[in-house]
Amino acid sequence: MVYRVIVDGVQVGAYSQVANILAEVGRHLGTASNILIQRV
Repeated sequence: MVYRVIVDGVQVGAYSQVANILAEVGRHLGTASNILIQRV
């Protein structure tokens, strides 16, 4: 299963491992107004 990480309407990555998804979300938590994780 692959998940897209979308920050403020722009895809910043696509990951299959939860640790990588969380790391990407952590990078953007302080600055993003919208973070979406979408299963594809």
